[in-house]
Amino acid sequence: MKVSESWLREWVNPEWDTNTLAEELSLAGLEVDGIEPVAPAFTHVVVAKVISVEKHPDADKLNVTQVDIGADEPVQIVCGAKNVVAGMKACCATVGAVLPGDFKIKKAKLRGVPSNGMLCGASELGLPDDGVDGLHVLPDDAPVGMDLREYLDLNDQVIDVDLTPNRADCLSIAGVARDVAAIGNVPFKQPFENITVDKSGDCSQSIEVVDAHGCPKYLGCLVEGYDTTAKTPLWMKQRIERAGISPKNLTVDITNYVMLELGQPMHAFDADKLQGTIQVRMAHPDEKLMTLDEKELALKADTLVIADEKGPVALAGIMGGLHSAVSDTTTRLFFECAHFAPLSIIGKARQYGLHTDSSHRFERGVDAFLPEKALERALQLFTEIAGGQVSNVVSAINDLNLHQPKAIQLRPERIAKLLGVEIADNDVEAIFKRLHFKVEKNASGWALTAPSYRFDMEIEADLIEEVGRVFGYNNLPETEVQAPMRLPTLPESEQELYLVRKALVNRGFHEVVTYSFVEEKLQQNMMPDIPYLCLQNPISDDMKAMRTTLFPGLLQTISYNQKRQQNRIRIFESGLVFTRYHDKTQQTPVIGGAIVGDLNPANWSGENRPVDFYDLKGDVETLLAMSHVQDKVRFEPAEFAIFHPGQSAALILNGQTVGLMGQLHPGLVKSTGVSGKVFLFQMDLATIMETKVPAAKPISKFPEVQRDLAFVVDEALPVQKLLDAIESVQSDILKAVEIFDIYQGEGIEETQKSIALTLKIQHQDRTLQDEEVDQLIEQVIVKAKEQVKAELR
Repeated sequence: MKVSESWLREWVNPEWDTNTLAEELSLAGLEVDGIEPVAPAFTHVVVAKVISVEKHPDADKLNVTQVDIGADEPVQIVCGAKNVVAGMKACCATVGAVLPGDFKIKKAKLRGVPSNGMLCGASELGLPDDGVDGLHVLPDDAPVGMDLREYLDLNDQVIDVDLTPNRADCLSIAGVARDVAAIGNVPFKQPFENITVDKSGDCSQSIEVVDAHGCPKYLGCLVEGYDTTAKTPLWMKQRIERAGISPKNLTVDITNYVMLELGQPMHAFDADKLQGTIQVRMAHPDEKLMTLDEKELALKADTLVIADEKGPVALAGIMGGLHSAVSDTTTRLFFECAHFAPLSIIGKARQYGLHTDSSHRFERGVDAFLPEKALERALQLFTEIAGGQVSNVVSAINDLNLHQPKAIQLRPERIAKLLGVEIADNDVEAIFKRLHFKVEKNASGWALTAPSYRFDMEIEADLIEEVGRVFGYNNLPETEVQAPMRLPTLPESEQELYLVRKALVNRGFHEVVTYSFVEEKLQQNMMPDIPYLCLQNPISDDMKAMRTTLFPGLLQTISYNQKRQQNRIRIFESGLVFTRYHDKTQQTPVIGGAIVGDLNPANWSGENRPVDFYDLKGDVETLLAMSHVQDKVRFEPAEFAIFHPGQSAALILNGQTVGLMGQLHPGLVKSTGVSGKVFLFQMDLATIMETKVPAAKPISKFPEVQRDLAFVVDEALPVQKLLDAIESVQSDILKAVEIFDIYQGEGIEETQKSIALTLKIQHQDRTLQDEEVDQLIEQVIVKAKEQVKAELR
């Protein structure tokens, strides 16, 4: 919300400078993001009137003008602007003026003709571009000789207030002013009196509210016989421009002005373009609407619309339709002012790719009792500027669906407990009276009823927050917290997540946190077989689906870093993934990571290489080793849509897939915006969050026997299959099996390979006999041959 300080001070004027005002707003919960002057500094620029214009005798593109600047005599100024004409009002920098950029105006001669000042365009004064190639034209009633900064109120500041969603009541000058008055304990003064515009005759435009839940209040009236050539006054244009809205025409500007002033969005239709009764209803199937921004929308059945007999003429609370829009030829207006329930508007604008000031307010909530006042204010402004006859107001109101504030109990002891300070009862009552609450004293404290625009007041804690922010958080005393410190019991078998993260950091990874919402198409390409959830109210179309894997976020992070010349990347993330099976949503904690680029950072030795599948496998095995399941998890070849064929594996534990890893499929490299060979892994956190409790075990005093065996197996056989076959031998003396060589070449057929193993054999209580060792070796050879057709080399 951009707030013009001068406009705000018409409503409330505390004895604070601009910076203090901004600081007090921030401390009260209305955080100020910035303060900007409406114009840069310049001096001695006045309103001037061009008396005469003659061609320069020695320059075709220059004119010699006589200019009235409010002095005793006109001054002569040489001007090259194309739009300079006699009788116009313009901005004149007099001799001695200093313009933006420290540009000083002096007496000069241009092609031999004296010039005593400069007529200025908007860009030369640092003002917003007015679209005019030449001088900045002022209204005909601008007082000659008046300082331009004073005339255009250029000493104003724009305060950018970043509001939280619960403070929709401050999406207006009146709302911010109410808070400033309460915080500063200064009078709140409405610049205009309670207004009632003269009305006569019945409104010929009938209305009907079909959906009273979505629209519990709808008001409207006709205005005709007004001056169709009337223009928006300069002061109104300035105020809406400083709030970030571009002026359009008188009717639209007035509705925007009232919205900014009071917080109530409004709309005006060309009454002659409306056909029959106006209805507020849900859209019918296959209905379409061409909006004011010339976008044709195919409406959905859950969309609240304003419609006439021919179909929708506006998206309720969002945007009007082009067909019924006000134009320069409009002679009859139908002003509407309604209250729409937030639930009927939330998400609808985003659903159609729109975002308007109106939807922004209705989504957060607007005072249900404001439309009557806002409509009268708009009619007052319109008739004062353009005249016209106003009909009586036609209305449809359903009181049962209007928000009715309820009394909330507030206890003084609860204030002291939450804020850490005892505040006098009189001070508490004074705070809520300044906030326009209804205060009723009772035995346990107060029964407080919030004003209708403070619909965020629901529970006692909300009231205490109001006390704290108006009393001043800086005024709360510093109190040492005294609380029992009891460490939670952590089972010895439970792994702490920070240790898992620390292990990856120690291996050169950086932790990232990405959104849980991803692009739907990207998710389908990566994990086509996993059912996923889509948000009904997504932030944007590329954040529509709930992630079923961490990979989209990791790849987006890699792409972001690679575009900034970061080529060696090692990142990981832990978080939830979301799946949908049998109409039930599952949230699974997982950990995933990605590596790309060189194995090591650049160093003086120059010895380096790109990362590969087995580098990532080593990282994964580090995590598995922490929970002592490394010997239980199997890395088995598997095909996944996201991974390169032949460069992927599934992590299998007790017959269940608990993770996957591999190289990103070449077909996804371009679509994800990454480059190079990217290796990724993901694993269920439950796999490694439980560790084996250490148990004491005596070391054998007896010698260990080592036997080396080399098996010839099929080239395509995974080494793990041979290890599984050997481990199936039932023996309490086989302590370990280690691979020390894999060979292919001379003496081995092309379709085979040799795997050399070391078997470590030891008994806990005695020295082994040769017969025992030989018998074990024979069992190993037999099992290897039976299960994987391995032949002893």
